[in-house]
Amino acid sequence: MEIKKVKPSVLEGTLQIPASKSISHRSVICAALAEGVSKVHGLVMSQDIQVTMDCMQALGAQMHWEEDVLLVRGIGGGTAAGQAKLFCGESGSTLRFLIPIAAALGVSAEFTGAGRLGDRPLSVYEEILPQKGISWSRKEKWLPLTVCGELQGGTYGVRGDISSQFITGLLLALPLLAEDSEIVLTTQLESEPYVKLTLAAMDAFGVHVVKTPEGYKIPGGQTYKACEYTVEGDFSQAAFILCAGALAAGEAGVTLTGLYPKTLQGDAAILDILRDMGADLTWTPEGLLVKKARQLHNITVDASQCPDLVPVVAAIGCCSEGTMRIVNAARLRIKESDRLSAVHDEYEKIGAQIREYPDGLEIDGNPAGYEGGTGDSQNDHRMAMSLAVLALRTQKGITVTDAMSVRKSWPAFWEDFALIGGCYE
Repeated sequence: MEIKKVKPSVLEGTLQIPASKSISHRSVICAALAEGVSKVHGLVMSQDIQVTMDCMQALGAQMHWEEDVLLVRGIGGGTAAGQAKLFCGESGSTLRFLIPIAAALGVSAEFTGAGRLGDRPLSVYEEILPQKGISWSRKEKWLPLTVCGELQGGTYGVRGDISSQFITGLLLALPLLAEDSEIVLTTQLESEPYVKLTLAAMDAFGVHVVKTPEGYKIPGGQTYKACEYTVEGDFSQAAFILCAGALAAGEAGVTLTGLYPKTLQGDAAILDILRDMGADLTWTPEGLLVKKARQLHNITVDASQCPDLVPVVAAIGCCSEGTMRIVNAARLRIKESDRLSAVHDEYEKIGAQIREYPDGLEIDGNPAGYEGGTGDSQNDHRMAMSLAVLALRTQKGITVTDAMSVRKSWPAFWEDFALIGGCYE
C-alpha cells in the first residue's frame, strides 16, 4: 500500500485540469454505439475510463489512439457481439450505463467488478428490466450478474432519488430500440446535471430525447452518428485544486485551465460554494484564478445535486470559521467507500470536530488548523485527494495511506499537485 506524506505548502502556478470523467464515459459510449468513426479529444486514461473503453470493445467497437486522439469505430452498423464478458472495475457509471445498453443490443452479457462495486445496488434495473424482456440472473450479491434477451420499448417508471446513473443508462439505450419509449420519474430527480450531460453528449452524436414534465420521451429507431468530440475539463477534479488554493495559494494564486465557464457539470457548484464561503475566484483570459481567501466562513451545503464534492468541501469546512452543515448526502454511503463515515472517521483522526448523521455531516471549523496525523483513503480516490487538501492546514502534514487510489479518476494527481508547489514525500 503506497503512502504519501503531504506537508503544508504554498501553491502557485498554472495547472491543466484533466478531462471530465463524467463526460468521458458518455463520449466513449456514444462513439462506440455510433455508425462510422468518431474522434474523441482530451481523454485522460483513468481506471474508470479504461474499463468503459474495454467494455465497449468487448461489445464490438474498435478503438485505437492516434497521438492523443481516440479513434472509435462504432457498432452502429449492426456489428455488436452476440455475447460478452464485461469487467467494470470499480466504476458504477460503467456498470449502470452498460446494463441497459447490452440489453438493448440483444447481447448476452456477464457483468463483473472489483472493490465495492458488487455492493452498489442495482434494484432499479432488477425491478424493471425483467418486465421488458430481459432475463436477470445473480446470486447473493449484485455481481456477477448475467443479463440476456432483447429489451422492449414502452413506459419505464423509474425512481430518480437513488442515482441518476440509472436514468442515464436508459437514456443511452432506449433510442436503439425500434419502438418509442418513455421514462416516467416516480420521485424527484437528484443529480439532474449528470442527466443534462448525458443528453448533451447524445445530441452531439445525433440522438435526441424530449424532456417532459414527467420525465423523458425517447423516439425509437435512432442511430448514433460519428462525430468529432472534445471533452472539457472536470469540475469534480478542479474542486480539489480550488479548495487547496483558497486555503494555501501564494500571492500570484493558482490558475486552472481547461474548464468551460458555461459548463453543464453539476460539480461546477463548487464555484458558488466557495464564493459563498468567502473565496477569491476570478475568470481570466488564461483560466480560472483562485487566490488564498482572507477569511473563510462555513455555510450549509445541499449535496443532493453534487454529492462528489462532499469530501473536499468537508475538508475546507474543517479549516473555516463557524459550523458547516452538509445535508442530503445519504447516497454517499454507497460510493467507493461509505464517504460519510470515511470523512467523519479520517478527519476526526486529524483533530476535526465532526458529527455524522444518516444523510450528512456537521463540522465545527478550526481556521487555525491542526497538528496532523495519518488518514486512510479507504481505497477511495476522492478521500485521498481531499486529505491532501486538508494537509495544507496542518503543522506536521498528513500521511495519506493507499494514496494511489487516485488512479481511478486522476492518475497524475500527485505529479500535478507538485507542479503547483504541493509538497509530499
